[in-house]
Amino acid sequence: MGLKKRGKLMKTKDLIILGHRGCRNEDVPENTMAAFQRAFDVGAEGIEIDVESTKDGQLLVVNRWFLKKNCDLFPWERNLDEILSQGRKRGVLFPRFDEVCQFIKERPGWIFNVEIKSSHRFLCRTAQKAARCIVDFGIEDQVIVSSFDVNTLLTVKFFQARLETAYLFRKEDRVVNLDDKKRFWYKINGMINRSGIKAVIARVDTLHPEISLFHKTKKIFWQRNPLLANKPVNTWSVDTEDHFDKALVNGVDIIISDNPGAMVAYRSGQS
Repeated sequence: MGLKKRGKLMKTKDLIILGHRGCRNEDVPENTMAAFQRAFDVGAEGIEIDVESTKDGQLLVVNRWFLKKNCDLFPWERNLDEILSQGRKRGVLFPRFDEVCQFIKERPGWIFNVEIKSSHRFLCRTAQKAARCIVDFGIEDQVIVSSFDVNTLLTVKFFQARLETAYLFRKEDRVVNLDDKKRFWYKINGMINRSGIKAVIARVDTLHPEISLFHKTKKIFWQRNPLLANKPVNTWSVDTEDHFDKALVNGVDIIISDNPGAMVAYRSGQS
């Protein structure tokens, strides 16, 4: 298939497949160079990664919940060297963000979804540093920067307006403190988030709804909203044939999958 312009990236297929954190739930740890190479080997067109700031302000590719489960700490609680050391003790080689940028630079046809996990009330320094690193490596045309946080996305827009940004929203928001789920504001904020309307405030190019926020036979609020309906749409985490079909019916451009190999094989059978 020929190239088509959607958002700010050039897409090479009707439905692009990215490996979620590389490949999850396999014999290689997620968000590691081995997981990213595995996604490449099984035929994915790119990867989705998580980026956090450490206590000493370094950019680390890791999911906070994975780190908490495996090393009993959050990334902002320790310096980079301490986290890398803890990971090595458990057989996990956490990569720095610049290392992954170099990995992507060596694969010019790949798409690179950078999810900024850190958030701040105003300026998000994690987003500022990550955007600067992307530009320094010259991989802007391969990158989508995504986040659940409006301030994070606005920070990217302010410092690197050329980068494609995407608003992430899901059926049920996650919190560090589980007691927050009992609060009234959590329920109200969840309804607002699910509507996708924060994408307008964040001035994003693209929408990243969770696959559970789609129907096969009807359009829901954010698909009918004139401020959102014409934006490119990517979705996550697509791991079954039914989810793949739902994404395809809804005109999704990119799916992010925990099991990209299976989705690549299923897509091949649709051709």
